[in-house]
This record gives sequence, C-alpha cells and structure tokens, in this order.
Amino acid sequence: MTRIHRTRGISDTFGATVWDKATSDVLNRGVLIVPFLWFKDPLDVAQVRQQLLQKLLPIMRFRSKIVPVKDMLSTATAFQELDQATLEAALPELVTAVDDVKNRADLDSFVSAMYNQPWEPELPLWRAYVINNFDDGRSLLVMNINHTIGDGVALLDVLDAIIDGDADGNPISPKKSVSRMPVPASCMEGCVMQMKGLWRAFYGPFIKDQLPGDPRNKLKSKDGRRPGKAKAVFSTSPVPLQEVKAIKNQLPGATINDILMTLTDLTLREYFLRYEPAALRQQVRANMPISMRREDDHDVYNPELFGNRFSQGHLYFPLHIEDPLEVMRQMKAQIDVIKISPEPIVRDKIVKFITTQSCFPPSLTAKLLLDAFGKVTVMLSNVVGPTGEVQFLGQTLDDMTFFAMAPLGLYFGIVQYKGEIKVGICVDAAVEAEPKRLGECWEEAYRKLKAAVLNR
Repeated sequence: MTRIHRTRGISDTFGATVWDKATSDVLNRGVLIVPFLWFKDPLDVAQVRQQLLQKLLPIMRFRSKIVPVKDMLSTATAFQELDQATLEAALPELVTAVDDVKNRADLDSFVSAMYNQPWEPELPLWRAYVINNFDDGRSLLVMNINHTIGDGVALLDVLDAIIDGDADGNPISPKKSVSRMPVPASCMEGCVMQMKGLWRAFYGPFIKDQLPGDPRNKLKSKDGRRPGKAKAVFSTSPVPLQEVKAIKNQLPGATINDILMTLTDLTLREYFLRYEPAALRQQVRANMPISMRREDDHDVYNPELFGNRFSQGHLYFPLHIEDPLEVMRQMKAQIDVIKISPEPIVRDKIVKFITTQSCFPPSLTAKLLLDAFGKVTVMLSNVVGPTGEVQFLGQTLDDMTFFAMAPLGLYFGIVQYKGEIKVGICVDAAVEAEPKRLGECWEEAYRKLKAAVLNR
C-alpha cells in the first residue's frame, strides 16, 4: 500500500514550489541544500547508483514524490511513496555523470543551471551528480536536495546512513542533540538573561519582524523580493578545530559556535573595511537556524522524526568594534540569550500555525518567507559532521562543504569534518560581491582572531 505522509511547517511552503505555480513564482525552486563531497580518486556512477539505491532510498522522503492533498478548504503538501520498480527505473535520472565541469568557472555555471532546473513532479526531490577529473585531480559528488525533505542536521544524519562507515569500516555512532544552556556567573545575571529572553520571545516575532530590514549594502540583494537566478560558490581553506577550541577556552563559558559566529562578524567587518567602509556604521544582521530536536530525534527512517525541525534566530553584528575579544564577548552574550529565550519556540509555533491554516495559501507564506530573507544581510548555518574520516565506496571522503541555495543574497555554511572547519559561501547574482573575496576575508579574520587571542 502506498504511504502518504503530510508535511508540516516550513516544509509545506518549500514543497508547494513543486505543484503550485504562484508559490514557485515567488520562491523560484525554493531552497536547496547542496553538499559537495570531494574524493581523491574517480567515482564510478554505476556504483554510486547502487549505493544510494541500497542506503538512501529506504528513507521515506527520498523514495517519495511531492503531491498536493486537500486540507480543509485549501491544498497542502505531502510525500507519496513510489514503488521500488519506479525508483529503480528512475535511478539513471536521479544519479547522473557530468562530464563538462572541470574547473571553478564550470562549477558556478553548473550550480546556477542546477538551481534553475525544474523538478520532475513524478520523481523524488533529490539528485546526485558525479563529477570526475576536476582540475585539481579530485572527483566530486554533488547532492542536490530540496529543503522540503529535511534540514541540515537531518541531512548530515542521512550522510551517516549512506557512507560505508569510519576509516576502519565501522558504523558511525548515532548523534545526539546536546542542549548547551548558558551558565550565568551569578543569580542576578541569570535573572537578567531570563528577562531578556522573555522580551525577545515577544519582541522578535511580533514587533521586530515588522520593522524595516538592514540598510542596503554590497552583501545584500538589491531587491530582496527579486532574487537572482544565478549562484556563485566558494569554499574557504580549512582551519584546525583544535585551534578554535583553544580560542574558545580563553573566554569562560564560550562554545565553538560562539567563536564561529565571532569569526563571521570579523569576516563581514574585514569585507566592509576593504570594499564598503560606510556599512560598518549600519545595522547588519543574520538569520540562523536553531534545531528544535530532542536528544534522540535522529532516526532517518522514522518520517515523524525526520525532516525540517528548526526555528530561526537573529544575530546582530557589532561591526564597529575592532577588538576581537570584545566581539567574542558580545556575540556570546547574544547567543546565550537566544539559547534561554522562548523566541525560537514562539517562531516555530507561528510558522506551523500559518502553514497549516486553510486561509493562508502557500504563495502567501512564501511571500512572508521571502520578506524575512530579504530583511537580513546573511543567512548562517553551522553543522557538525563526522569527527573522523569516513569512507564512501571504499575511499576516504577527502573534504566536505555545505551550501544552501535559496532566494536570498548571501549564505555562509559552516561545517565541521575530521577535525577541521570550513565555510561554504554562496552568493546570489543580485548581490554585488564575489564569494572568493568573502572567503579571503574569512581567512584574514581567522588570522587576526588567532593572533589577538592566542598570541597575546
């Protein structure tokens, strides 16, 4: 019997881009999550197909197409499972070899074409592309996954499911979501933090979201409601996780995430110092996803647990501050309040209410989403991959970068893998910036932060 699983929340809006023209006119193809998986040796496309047939397609959302379903007075989105024969016949279309991508320029052209390619409505919302003989001698597996299927945390769980295992072939241990609540230095500080958190829960969703967005700058789309259709990407050089931990240890109570958000602030400051000094005096903010998972919600085979389970938080970047240590303190203070605030829960409930009410068509929620995208300068994510090297089809996964391709101007995708941290930068054609320049600013910002904190 064919299973149908109704989507909820943001998945409803993302999924509607497949079957509702009014929604796709607003969001183009919605949001794509695009991991780049690099290998030193060539990949055999037939072997990749077989691996994904055996390990990816048992996951319900990867073996399903998107269908509209009647929901009271309107139409909603659901996953409808396809039979095995249909999936096996579709494998050559789902997993293909790409022969004309040899360098970074080719890759940008390929990524833009991929972003604008309509989904085949009778097939699942993912594709895999095998690119061999890149100009640096490596091969690349590009996974193109519609955000309707799941968020970054869910898709890292999928990565764990499809690989062979760790360097010794052992299965990867299941992840657990860890809640790192901030520890206040005193009772009074704890009370102040609680009050700030409660205020954000009201002010954020009901007041701040209605206020004007960030002023125009070179990293922000000229018109957030008219995103470009071309994308350019860049991956930074890796930085050692142990060094980032050493920096973290210089600020009591800090986390790795606090340091990475500090680095993002310093990167934007470095960019504006070089290319737009006036923006240092303006408001510059970021949206970042906040996982709403409980500790053990990492079962990719359970459609009730797998999928999009995140809310949003806002960060303000104090770009006028030059001292990296003071930036660290301010970013940590902001993140501590976000952690303790009910604001992400309130936002999550509001989104679910809007997307499940028959009086709100998906095109309207898409416009609200695009408006939220357009108000901030950058979208951030920080995901934790395997801590050690992993194997895929008998060879080591050499490198990994994550991108989110969406109707927004600038995306920073921070990923941790095998003791290193990298950033995947994706820039929309509607933004006056080159991702390579931003990558250079990230690397310079890290050098300055390291010198200021560790070489004092």
